[in-house]
Amino acid sequence: MEDFKHFKSILIAILIGIWFLVFQNAGIIPQVLPTKITSDTAILVRGSVDIESIVYIKGSVDANIESINGYAKFYKDPRTGQYYVLPVTDPYE
Repeated sequence: MEDFKHFKSILIAILIGIWFLVFQNAGIIPQVLPTKITSDTAILVRGSVDIESIVYIKGSVDANIESINGYAKFYKDPRTGQYYVLPVTDPYE
């Protein structure tokens, strides 16, 4: 009878651990530690990403200026009021 109680308590602990991981992966329970992502190849990010720390980028980052600044090729600095030319080129030309 004593062995059955230990076996039952171990099964309950395993069950609680599995459901904890399921809820954490579903986003119901927040993760304690942030996920560190390292890659030597390009990463495609869809949607939005909240970054609360420092990001180190090795290599180059592609930014579509037309989608950020509209179709205008000029940028007005809000501090000085001066306009700067933003080069917008088609990489497939």
